[in-house]
Amino acid sequence: MGGKFGECFVDMDDPCLMNALWLPEPGHKRVTAMPYSELDSNALNEPEGGFSRRIFRTLKRSDSEEDLPKRIRRYPNRSLANDTEKGLGQLSTEIIVLIYQNLDELLDVLRFAATCQRYYEFGRSHIEMLVSATFIDSWAGNRIICPGDYASMYDLPSGMLTDAERELIEEQFNSDEDEDEDEESSDEDEEYASIYDRLCFLQQLDPLWDIRRKSAAYRELTYNGRLSTFFSELGGYYGGWDREKKARMDLDSAYVLRDLISMSAVKPPGTDTEKLYGGAYVLRNLTSKEFIRGDAIRDIWNKPKYRFMRNIRFNHALIIRITWSSDSSLAMGYTGPIELHRGKWSGHRFDLSDINSVRNEEGVIDGWKDVSQEVLNEVVEIWKGEDDEEERSDSNSVSE
Repeated sequence: MGGKFGECFVDMDDPCLMNALWLPEPGHKRVTAMPYSELDSNALNEPEGGFSRRIFRTLKRSDSEEDLPKRIRRYPNRSLANDTEKGLGQLSTEIIVLIYQNLDELLDVLRFAATCQRYYEFGRSHIEMLVSATFIDSWAGNRIICPGDYASMYDLPSGMLTDAERELIEEQFNSDEDEDEDEESSDEDEEYASIYDRLCFLQQLDPLWDIRRKSAAYRELTYNGRLSTFFSELGGYYGGWDREKKARMDLDSAYVLRDLISMSAVKPPGTDTEKLYGGAYVLRNLTSKEFIRGDAIRDIWNKPKYRFMRNIRFNHALIIRITWSSDSSLAMGYTGPIELHRGKWSGHRFDLSDINSVRNEEGVIDGWKDVSQEVLNEVVEIWKGEDDEEERSDSNSVSE
């Protein structure tokens, strides 16, 4: 969310947030690299070739999907030659695994997997990991905070950062400040201006950080309707063909990737309002072991005391509890007792999960607490205060 809190709050219904927090049900993977035996095999009278052999009939390239290259692929039947002939195919399992472990570029992994059928089977898990890390935006289980412009590193929620993380941040940015000591800066700038940079720096502790930051490059693909759908379902996007700038992932590689990847039939529920708020999902606070039920929000829609109550979503319930600032000014009309700038859940870990993760036939599982009504009452109180302020402003404008 960018901008002033009060200007964004009522329109905070983007499904991307809940999709990012979604935790697939046990046993489901977002993406699966197809077993070699299930890859499409074309019964063409073509000479025998390796797994990486590609046959193209290329038409004139243009922005029109109809004019894109027409491709014929064949994935030959499993051959004993992979196990009996000399050459790269005879590398030991340990060496093959070690090579994969040292490849962090998705295209490099695809090319190595395409060397022969044996390599492909070893590479399936690496392809799945890299595709997930590159294209799927997942925040499930991560710490989340919405800091204001006046939030201070010295005034963060208790326990949000470990001592080691604080030391790492200070070491990094104190070093940067020493290098820039000749530049003029106020004490206020040193305290407040870089809080986003400081917190974002911790992302580099993620073992997959180098992979995740390449996602934008992989999404700059040539326009093609079917590929657009494929990458959108993965959670990504891409723009049109730019003749002045070569696409970061060439079209052929994108087609190959689409052939190899099978997406789970279970999709993120963010855009499916009926499913998300029908009773199947809960927004879980993994830190405090509290949850908000989707059907509790649906019940508000069914019997709204105020018109705005039909617009309440999980997003609103979450944001009022993760906002954090050292200054109470949020450009909000609400002036009640709830301290919006000191969100009770700031820095906690969350996910969007199946309701069976917190409830069973006997009721709420031990250790979990249903706070749906408590949090939704706060949302209604805050939203009503905002609406009342707008009405007062409109009245004043008319009277003037």
